[in-house]
Amino acid sequence: MNGWGPDELEAGVVCPSCGSRTKALTLYQELHDNVEGIPGKWSIRRCSQCRSLYLDPRPKPEAIAKAYASYHTHDRGSDEYARDNGNSLFWKLANGYMNARYGSARTPALESGWRIMSLLPPLRQQLDYFYRHLPSRPGRLLDVGCGNGVFLLRAKAAGWDVVGLEPDPAAVAAARECGSDVRQGTLESSVVTGPFNVITAAHVIEHVHQPQLFLKRIFDLLAKDGHVWIATPNVQGMGHRWFGRAWRGLEPPRHMVLFSRKALRKLLEDAGFREITFLRRGRGSFYVLHASHEAALKEGRKKFKLPAPAVDLAASIFASTGEEWVVRAKKP
Repeated sequence: MNGWGPDELEAGVVCPSCGSRTKALTLYQELHDNVEGIPGKWSIRRCSQCRSLYLDPRPKPEAIAKAYASYHTHDRGSDEYARDNGNSLFWKLANGYMNARYGSARTPALESGWRIMSLLPPLRQQLDYFYRHLPSRPGRLLDVGCGNGVFLLRAKAAGWDVVGLEPDPAAVAAARECGSDVRQGTLESSVVTGPFNVITAAHVIEHVHQPQLFLKRIFDLLAKDGHVWIATPNVQGMGHRWFGRAWRGLEPPRHMVLFSRKALRKLLEDAGFREITFLRRGRGSFYVLHASHEAALKEGRKKFKLPAPAVDLAASIFASTGEEWVVRAKKP
């Protein structure tokens, strides 16, 4: 494949989600990296058993760093954290809600934000996603794939004892500039020790080669009654159904697997988790839909835009319609 040597790729991949060896449908061929411009042409298969999508061939674990040379997590987390606020009425109301719900001390804030945002589900759910639906009582938190550490800053400001885990050295450096405790490595490298009350992984599980082992390691690091929070692209959502091969969530060659709801639930159950809840995403689809539309136009496919407010409204009612799966599960 262009830009990749044969010793850097592995082909004949079994479904990373369910392990099925049944011949899978090749859903897309000759896909390009529309996000970072990494060279190569890629194919995605759909598992006939669990309906998840996966990359085949895919970069080997020892070669995958090549796909992250200029990844967005290299920006400083403190800069992103500062941008996530403002003086507008929206931010005053939003900060009021987040202070009341998550114990933060964001300013400027209006106390009425708690009541007003509670009446606006798409916005309230966006703010809950912003704090990853953290429990009201702080404890010890691990953010897997923490990138530049922006979420660590939010959680720390809300009283949590935070640790970040990140394999990318450039992202680790960006996160450490903020003073956060960030370890370089993966879950398998044993550079963190539990127990943790909460472990979060925002847009990480789709990047790993062995999601079963990933979830099992998270389970082992959690305290009893602790929970995992995961966000990952929703291949059954409205964006993929509309844009197909131009959908932003495909992101070859970094996304190894994109899960069906059934498959993700089964993975969590097999790892030992219970009380598995798919949460409603609310507002937050604009970027994915806009990028997908731009990619469709670039390919000469004149797809009409999907209106983000309509998608967000649907996602505030039905978890399955949003651009992401957001799921929380408990260790009994």
